Amino acid sequence: MVFHIDTNDIIGFVRLQKGLMNAFFIAYPIVKDFTWLLDFPKSGNIKLDHDLWSFIKHGKGIKFLKRSSQPEIVVDVSTNINNPNMIDVWRLSQYFLSNLSEVSDSEIKCLLDEMVYSGLLKKTSEKQYELI
Repeated sequence: MVFHIDTNDIIGFVRLQKGLMNAFFIAYPIVKDFTWLLDFPKSGNIKLDHDLWSFIKHGKGIKFLKRSSQPEIVVDVSTNINNPNMIDVWRLSQYFLSNLSEVSDSEIKCLLDEMVYSGLLKKTSEKQYELI
């Protein structure tokens, strides 16, 4: 089944990503190395609203997994850990695939480019976008 995404789905993802990062920084207020994440915990759990999310640090990012739903929902903040408004096609495709939504990368990119054109997003690089 093909699932079509729209602007509200992208904005909803950014809100979720922001919520997760805020919960993480509240739980771990001493982290300061936003470049290499050397002082970040390797793994752990946080609560967002009434849901338990586990996380795993990797490279320059953190992958969040919602454990209280099947299948697991994935939010992988793979770069720009200190800017929760930043998104990219790969990050969104991981999220939508975890929600059993078969959305192509080209559909995601097209929607992101439309959002840039409409003034909702700013394109910060060839692959990254920021919610304004």
